[in-house]
Amino acid sequence: MRTGLGRGLDVLLGQAPAPAAAPATPDRAAAAGVGEIPLEKVAPNPQQPRRVFPADEMEQLAASIRRHGVLQPIVVSRRGDGYELIAGHRRVLAARLAGRTSIPAVVREDVSDRLELALIENLQRSDLNGLETGRAYRLLMDTYGLTQQQLGERVGKAQPTVANTLRLLDAPQILQDALSDGKITEAHMRSLQSLRMSAVSTALAEVLAKSLSVHETEALVRRLHGRQGRHDGRIARGVDPEVKARTADLRAALGTKVEIAKGRKGGSIRIDFYSDEEFQRLFELLTQGTK
Repeated sequence: MRTGLGRGLDVLLGQAPAPAAAPATPDRAAAAGVGEIPLEKVAPNPQQPRRVFPADEMEQLAASIRRHGVLQPIVVSRRGDGYELIAGHRRVLAARLAGRTSIPAVVREDVSDRLELALIENLQRSDLNGLETGRAYRLLMDTYGLTQQQLGERVGKAQPTVANTLRLLDAPQILQDALSDGKITEAHMRSLQSLRMSAVSTALAEVLAKSLSVHETEALVRRLHGRQGRHDGRIARGVDPEVKARTADLRAALGTKVEIAKGRKGGSIRIDFYSDEEFQRLFELLTQGTK
């Protein structure tokens, strides 16, 4: 059975306007269209990847709903005498905040792929942070046995982009909390994540205390790497344009983090991987033509 981005999904997930029609009687969704269902009977999806819903954002949406109503239907499946939400978590929260007792919905009678539909709907939004996106990616991969490449094809992202997003889930919890709280950006987090655990707390405290930009944070991380003396005898990276360009080329070609350390008479190349699957992919890339 085909799952994922199937025919008509844009309408079902609220990406296209709902058909113009007079409101139906609550709890009686039309067999082929949109009907009103009681909000009190809508249970949240336990796999909802988004954890943070800013109060000002929800109030703005609630104000719009008070004025114009819910313009895009939610998607639900039947669960007992109620419904389980597939798509439209924000609309449900805002509708309740707006004082509504019912909401337009499309009721899916048989949704064997409800988890995938719910996650894809969330991933189509632009306001998920990297951690929320990474959790959704991981859940899809674990549930459906997808590789990073297969997942990328389903969500319309290149495999290196998927890998970089999943990597955020490996960051120390203190960095994850700072990102979720809006104290740092994903770019800050990616830079700080490269530090040893013993240096992360100190670096994060300095970033927050001095409100460092991403560029300033990267400079701080470079200084700390030099102090840590990573790889005995290695000279701390400078601002060599050629090394910087070659590093960027390798990262793009391999789809993972790469570091080049160039000394007086030699140097080293460090290639990071974060799973057995990624190691195998890199191994095959690097050994092409040697067999």
